Amino acid sequence: MHILLVNTYEKTGGAARATGRLFNGLKEQGADVMLLVQDKRSTDATVVTPGGKTGKKFHFLRPYIDFAIPLLQTRKRILFSTSLLPDGVQKAIEQIDPDIVHLNWITGGMAKLETLSKIEKPLVWTFHDLWAFTGGCHYPVENCFRYKEGCGSCPILHSHSLNDLSHKVFVRKQKVYAKIDHLAIITPSHWLADRVKESPLLGSRHVEVIPNGLDTTVFYPGEKSRSKTRFGLPKDKKLILFGGIRGVQNMLKGFDLLVDALHYLINKDYELVVFGSGNSNISGRIPIPTRFMGYIGSEETLAELYSAMDVVVVPSRQEVFGQTASEALSCGVPVVAFPVGGLTDIVTHKKNGYMAEPFKPEDLATGIEWVLNDTGRYRELSTEARKTALEKFDIRMLSQKTITFYTTLVNGYQIPRSSR
Repeated sequence: MHILLVNTYEKTGGAARATGRLFNGLKEQGADVMLLVQDKRSTDATVVTPGGKTGKKFHFLRPYIDFAIPLLQTRKRILFSTSLLPDGVQKAIEQIDPDIVHLNWITGGMAKLETLSKIEKPLVWTFHDLWAFTGGCHYPVENCFRYKEGCGSCPILHSHSLNDLSHKVFVRKQKVYAKIDHLAIITPSHWLADRVKESPLLGSRHVEVIPNGLDTTVFYPGEKSRSKTRFGLPKDKKLILFGGIRGVQNMLKGFDLLVDALHYLINKDYELVVFGSGNSNISGRIPIPTRFMGYIGSEETLAELYSAMDVVVVPSRQEVFGQTASEALSCGVPVVAFPVGGLTDIVTHKKNGYMAEPFKPEDLATGIEWVLNDTGRYRELSTEARKTALEKFDIRMLSQKTITFYTTLVNGYQIPRSSR
């Protein structure tokens, strides 16, 4: 079976990381697999881009154009995608001629919405956010659930019109999806699967829950003292980690809630470590010593950083999955988080971490100290953290599960549409 994965970026972003891990996992299982991306960064011959030399030359502009279309209305750098740009995706797929096409994150100028209905192959689509069934937003704001009703009056667009850009994008999706019979959906969490089932656009489609996987032989519990030495971190302090690409700047990641929580800590003998972001205006409010590690591209380096930590805090307001949490558990590091989104599939309260009451910084602080202030309990939490990762997130197991799913589709199984 010839498999084609599709994602806008090869290396940049959480969806790219999840797609890349699946790509490598499928290869390890002996699958014949290629990756189609708009932004290629490697020399891997099985990673390809659509279009000729001219198209490739201007690929870097496509995300800016795509996100600029609604920018005058949003007035903020909040992801809102219209997917209007013409693309070379269909032609590339025809040239590759795979048996199955597995879409991932395809906005940022990668694929025009209408292209999807022209792909004459079985389609699998992994959702890394909510965009596929909204009127353009990737994450709804202000508790907006208008994607259940056709969008319009979009708070991101500062609109009071029922026939605004969000409704127009929603109607386009409605028309496109009506033409596609050969589509199955994968979500990395049960929470996102439930959101899909609420959708008038895709609620009747088959949804398979397959978590984002990781290489548990890379993300494994290293020797803490040695890891601290490598990064020049103190051995006489408990280290708290917060991470994520541009996580400090992204309000959904809840860094401000963590900063507030640090003020409630009784024991001040802690140090905060941040990766994926540089310093920010909020840094002056942090009451404990803080080190900003910047972007970490190497998975081996990132795994060793986790191993140097004593606890990882994921204070997200919204989270489709939560790869920082699963990576931490795989390295034997307990996680403190709020029970939101996909994090409820990863962290089990007082078993491999602590689930704080949303969105209360004081209980986040309670969770941090609960995890760290009992040596025996900490050992049990760490052991259970690693066990959870091996049982639920190992990429080899999940790659094989995905291949089995592909085989079912390619062999002509008709995806049932459940009654609504």
